[in-house]
Amino acid sequence: MKNYLIIFLFISGNIFSQSIGELKKTAKRDAQATIQASVDRNLSTILKYTHPTVFKAYGEQKLMETMNDIFRTMDAQKIKIKDFKIDEVTEVKKEGNQYKSLVKNTINMDFNGRSVTLKSSLFGFYNKKKAQWYFVESNKLLDDPDTKKLFPKFKTDIEIPLDEHIADDY
Repeated sequence: MKNYLIIFLFISGNIFSQSIGELKKTAKRDAQATIQASVDRNLSTILKYTHPTVFKAYGEQKLMETMNDIFRTMDAQKIKIKDFKIDEVTEVKKEGNQYKSLVKNTINMDFNGRSVTLKSSLFGFYNKKKAQWYFVESNKLLDDPDTKKLFPKFKTDIEIPLDEHIADDY
């Protein structure tokens, strides 16, 4: 009986770690798609990975208008994303009945001829039925009043870092 218990614990632990590993891979894949969609200004893909709470609160039309306004402002201020990379999926945790993750990234931008690096992160919420992650800019979960209103009961044990802007002098 004792041997069966050890085998069961080993197998269940192995299955759990494999699923966490797979969730990390899909979080990285979906975060990559989300950021690439921002670079490409692909609104439909951005909306695909937008958290349903945000989508429901603002609606497709308002979100598309807002994103177009952001892109117009970037153009007017001569802000261009040069490249980006996903640094790591730091954690995947099951909190309550949902998996959550933190995906750190680095975005290199040109601010009207000045090179700036943004170190930021996306906070992911996994939708098991769709086998897909939805994201919210993690810094907005910390300090944006509108986002806090949309997620009033948001709690996590995952440590969310503040964004870091690094101006490259040349």
